[in-house]
Amino acid sequence: MNEGDSIAPADGSAAVGRARAQRLLVTLLGDYGHPGRSPLPSGGLVAVLAEFGIAPANARATLSRLTQRGMLERTKEGRRTSYRLTESASHILRRGARRIFATTDENAWDGCWTLIAFTLPLDDANQRRLLRARLRWLTFWPLYDATWVSPHDRYDEVREQLSELGVNDAVVLRSTDFDLLPSGRARLEAAWRIDELAAGYRAFLEQYHDLAERAAAGEVAPAQALVRRTEMVNDWRALVGDDPDLPAMFLPATFPRARARAMFLRTSAALARSAQTRFEELVQTPDRP
Repeated sequence: MNEGDSIAPADGSAAVGRARAQRLLVTLLGDYGHPGRSPLPSGGLVAVLAEFGIAPANARATLSRLTQRGMLERTKEGRRTSYRLTESASHILRRGARRIFATTDENAWDGCWTLIAFTLPLDDANQRRLLRARLRWLTFWPLYDATWVSPHDRYDEVREQLSELGVNDAVVLRSTDFDLLPSGRARLEAAWRIDELAAGYRAFLEQYHDLAERAAAGEVAPAQALVRRTEMVNDWRALVGDDPDLPAMFLPATFPRARARAMFLRTSAALARSAQTRFEELVQTPDRP
């Protein structure tokens, strides 16, 4: 799973619940399960997920599913079963965290664009879905169906993603010479969906305004800090995943991303220690016999 990959459920509330549990556990382990630490007991991880209203049976099923997907590795010592992120999953989450917790927008634009044109087998819908998800995470957006562009230097990163997915039939270009004729510019602006992005950032600011004020005042207890911070990180990840990180020249002056980013970083930092404390308390929960 890549930071840009979605855990897309089938229709139905049960599938949505399973996807939510997987997203939460990946976020929790990425944020609080520091690299190099010993595997965490299954009972502790079940207790962590219980904080989010996830029943023990569903939590254990989540551990199994993420193990099958190669996100977790399971170890067993006597009757004690433990889990930790695989090395590849840890690498993916660290890569994603660099963007999620970036301290500034990429507005100091050097005029560099990266363009990718690719061809995939028509019958490989899964690879097509994965590639598109990863391109969006890297701030690429489609000019045409298989021609995507990013207003940033993503040359090395996109080549890494192509290699991981085994995509060989592709062309990657990096250039500062990029001209959009009127219809082409309209097409790209429509793809960027600036109005929708702005609405998403405004909704984020409204949703987490009270939490930000309480966090700044030190009024959030550890149990609440863990739940609310994790929910906020998940929501911020979704916003970032839909945002091509456009340079300021392509955005209206009132675009609210900078305000939302500042609030997110300030609040997540204020809650980090309390959330970590609660996580450590919970993961010490022993496995049930």
